Amino acid sequence: MTDPGSHWSKPSKSSGTENTLSMQRGKEIKIGILVLLGGALLVLGVNYLKGFNPWGGGNTFHAIYENIDGLAVSNPVVVNGFQVGQVSGINFSAEGTGDLHVSFIIEKPGLRVSNDTKARIVSNDLFGTKAIDLVAGRSLTLAVPGDTLPSEIEIGITEAVKQELLPLRQKTDQLIAGVDDILINLQSVFQDSATQGLPKAFESIQRTMENLESTSRTLDLTVDENRAALKGIIDNMEELTGFVNSQQGALSNALGNFSQISDSLAELQLATTLRKADASVSELNRLLEGLNNGEGTLGALLKNDTLHNGLLATNKEVQNLINDLYLNPQRYIRVSVFGRKENRKMSEKELERLQRLIQSELDNRAEDIE
Repeated sequence: MTDPGSHWSKPSKSSGTENTLSMQRGKEIKIGILVLLGGALLVLGVNYLKGFNPWGGGNTFHAIYENIDGLAVSNPVVVNGFQVGQVSGINFSAEGTGDLHVSFIIEKPGLRVSNDTKARIVSNDLFGTKAIDLVAGRSLTLAVPGDTLPSEIEIGITEAVKQELLPLRQKTDQLIAGVDDILINLQSVFQDSATQGLPKAFESIQRTMENLESTSRTLDLTVDENRAALKGIIDNMEELTGFVNSQQGALSNALGNFSQISDSLAELQLATTLRKADASVSELNRLLEGLNNGEGTLGALLKNDTLHNGLLATNKEVQNLINDLYLNPQRYIRVSVFGRKENRKMSEKELERLQRLIQSELDNRAEDIE
C-alpha cells in the first residue's frame, strides 16, 4: 500500500534546475523578440521621417531648384494648406550645375495634377519650416508620375523684411549724407580763414540796428511836431466826408441828369454819325462797283489795256523814229556838200519790216513745197 504522504514529497534537485533553465530561455526569447520589433520599428520610423511610407502608395514627382531655402526630407507637400504628401529625397542635379533635384510623393490618388502645376517652396509655419505648395496651372493635360514640374521659391519673411526696409535704409543713408554735408559746411564756416569776416559782419548789423533806432526816433519826433497839422488834415477830411454825405441826394440827382444829357447827346451824335458813315460807305461801294465794271474813264483804264498797248506802240514808234533820225538824218535835213550823195542806212523799223517780209516769203514757199 502506498503511503498517502508520498504526493507531498520534496521534488528532486534535477527537476528544479530544468524548470529554472526553461524560464530563463522564455525570458530571453521574449527579450529578443522585443528587441527585433523595436529595431524594425526604429528603422521604419527613421525611413518614414526620411519620406518612406511602407503602408501607403503614391505618385512621385520631381522639381529642380537653384536654392531650396532650408527644405528637408519628410517636409510636407500641401495643396491649399492641406497635406497631400511629403518630400522623399533631395540630391544634386545630375548635370553638375549645382541645382538641387527634389523628389516628392503625392499620397492622394484622387488629386489631379496638371503638367504646368508649380511646386513652390513656402514657409509652412512661423518657425520657418519649409513645405512644397502645389499651385495649380491652367493646362488641361495631366502630369504623369515621374514628371518634373515647374519650380518656384516664395520670398521668405526675412527677405520680405529686407525689401521693406531697403527704402528706409536708402533714405537713412541720404539723411546721413545730408548731415555730413551740414557738418562739413559748419566746420568750414567756423574755421579761422572763414571766420575773419564775422566780426565785421556783426559790427555792420549793429550799425544797421542803430540806424533803424535813430530813424524811428526821428519819425516819432516828426509826428509829435506835426501832430496839430495832421489833426487839422484829418478834421478837414471828416468835414469833407460829412458834406459829401449830406449832399449825397443832390449829387445823385446831378449825376443822374448829367447821365441822361450825356446819353441823349451820345444817341443823337451817334445816330447822325452812323447815318453819314453808312451813306459814305454806300457811295464808296457804288464807286468801287463802277470801277470794277469798267465805267468811266478810270474804270476803262483799269479794265481795258488798249491805252496801255497804245502807249507801248507809240513808245516803240518814237524809239524807231529817233533811231531812224540818228541813222538817216538826210531824210529830214537836206545838206549837200559839193553835190556828194550821202550813204543811206536802214533803220530798225525798216529792218523789222524787211525781216517780216523775208519770213513771210519763206513760209509761203514752205507751204508750196508741202
